[in-house]
Amino acid sequence: MMKNFLISSALAVFLGLAANGVMACGGEESGKHIGSVLKVNADNSTFTIRDAETNSPITFSASKDIMKEVGQASGRVVINYEEDDEGALVAVGIAL
Repeated sequence: MMKNFLISSALAVFLGLAANGVMACGGEESGKHIGSVLKVNADNSTFTIRDAETNSPITFSASKDIMKEVGQASGRVVINYEEDDEGALVAVGIAL
């Protein structure tokens, strides 16, 4: 009985850690960031999220269509992005 409890506990901890990994961003090479929208600057066509993995703010520029979607965001969002020639992050897609 104690052995089953230990195995079940270890499995629960493993699955909990694995689920957190799914929500992580995947690193700089992934082209994705996950986080919560902190602020939207419609005048500059930029928005900032609090990155779920690093807990740091990250600012993206975006098209008007993406900016409309960002304005409707609540909770976590997934941002697909590319870097421009100056190294700035440009959102090319968003999943609410």
